[in-house]
Amino acid sequence: MELLVDYRERHLTKLLEDVCEEITFKQLPIGDYLLVSEQGAVVIERKAVNDFLSSVRTNRLWDQLLRMMKTEKVLGYQVRRRMLVVHGDFNGYLEMVDYGYQEDLLKHWSQIMGAFLEVVYVYNTPIIYAESDVAFKAFMRTLVKREVTGKNDKLPEARWYRKPARTDLPVKDRKKYVLSALPYVGNRLAENLLSYFDSISDVACASVEELKKVPKIGKVKAELIYKLFH
Repeated sequence: MELLVDYRERHLTKLLEDVCEEITFKQLPIGDYLLVSEQGAVVIERKAVNDFLSSVRTNRLWDQLLRMMKTEKVLGYQVRRRMLVVHGDFNGYLEMVDYGYQEDLLKHWSQIMGAFLEVVYVYNTPIIYAESDVAFKAFMRTLVKREVTGKNDKLPEARWYRKPARTDLPVKDRKKYVLSALPYVGNRLAENLLSYFDSISDVACASVEELKKVPKIGKVKAELIYKLFH
């Protein structure tokens, strides 16, 4: 994996040490960083806090994000991911410019949060806030590691937990417990299914039309339950 860095980012050379095995500085047609591999490219636009606020006011940011959205290939690599990194401390910057900092703090942060939401929902671009140089370095290192290991492509793992049934539960309650664990079912429908079919085997063998006869089960849910057993 190689990290291509735009010439304009040369002043951050020290922060990029040990981030990636191969780092090349060159003029990039889009973004400030391009993480490339055989699978494609990750385009990263970095904005210092002052540049972020300035580009929002002048609408330059929206033009840049729109170009990122429209770009399917860069330097011959298929674009797999796009993201925006805001680098710096907002509070420190607002204190430094000191235009009614305390009085207008809520107003300034409301504008910043509005811009964040615009980036995420309107321009469909993930946004990372790295408030310091250490945070930015950590982000870059972590991004590279996750891309190398494929963690950014994996599907989410099931993290739900269901309390085990007691060993002394009556048979009928055990049947209800098993059926209620099925997707789209739950306790109430499990009870309705058992009242109508008597056994889990009968539920599993039932047709869609038979399942539709159970109270609170319509065509869509009947088809979903049917598919679970077939």
